[in-house]
Amino acid sequence: MQLGINMCFAVNRLIEPAAWAEFVRGDLDLDTVQFSFDLLDPWWPDIHRSALIRRIRAAVETHALVIDSACAGRAHSVPAGLLDSDPAARSVARRWWRRACDLAAELGASAVGGPLGTLSPRVAVDPAARGDRCRELVDSLEAITDYAAAAGLRELLIEPIPQTREYPSTISQCLELFDGLRNRCAIPVGFTLDIGQALFEPSFGPQAKAETWISALGAGILMLRVNNSSRLGDPGWGWTHERGQGRAPIAGCVEAVGLNDVPVTLEVCPQFGENDEEARRVLVASVNHCRRYLGIAPPKGHERPYPVGRRLAAIFWGLPGGT
Repeated sequence: MQLGINMCFAVNRLIEPAAWAEFVRGDLDLDTVQFSFDLLDPWWPDIHRSALIRRIRAAVETHALVIDSACAGRAHSVPAGLLDSDPAARSVARRWWRRACDLAAELGASAVGGPLGTLSPRVAVDPAARGDRCRELVDSLEAITDYAAAAGLRELLIEPIPQTREYPSTISQCLELFDGLRNRCAIPVGFTLDIGQALFEPSFGPQAKAETWISALGAGILMLRVNNSSRLGDPGWGWTHERGQGRAPIAGCVEAVGLNDVPVTLEVCPQFGENDEEARRVLVASVNHCRRYLGIAPPKGHERPYPVGRRLAAIFWGLPGGT
């Protein structure tokens, strides 16, 4: 397994690409990131977006990082998206995905992904309407993968969200969608399994286990996202948080189903009011925890104790000692 980090931690903190790239490489000792569209919106005008992409790619290349994928981020997880009740809104969602494919490819990523959308309360309880919407979703995903392939992407990553009207939200729905997409897509389509979401007790009960999802979805999982969960929501905690319960012992299960080569992405989303020094400390501790807990080695050529990189942190987080 290879460990990377989702860039949600940089939102409203490490704004300049050079700052977050230096922090990821210098403090976290990672070489792979999952870009978040919270940092660069696919809707932004092309002329401005292109200049920002150049800055990001320059920073990534300077610090020998790889953007392996790009994801919707938190802001773009809110709209009903491809499952909206309004046909015009669904058309807009398809256009958003095309622009997301373009942006991901321009950033040098090989995959793009995110949640697909939310059914309205009316549609969710109407079997005929729900069936129509899900069939249209499969058609939309086929068209999106055609576009993604033409843009140079190699994978589409679907994020299951454990809310009743999200789709897919359960193991059976993931399998249903996966079966509907079989032999229809220009590139592989699979799931980003969020370990915290898999442990969501209001939907799956107190006995919820990530291993259940891993065993059921198997090779349909193209990415694992790890985070420290409350089991009751998506707080974005890192380690060590005294109330966290997201330490699912997934390493053995991952190996058993042959997912050792699937990328693992750490997700830590500091609260906007959280102290910068505390956020930095939690990020470093979380990377170290995941490496120990999942048995993931540092990048090749970086076999050393995991440093705090205090001076780099001071420079880019605005802490004392950075001059």
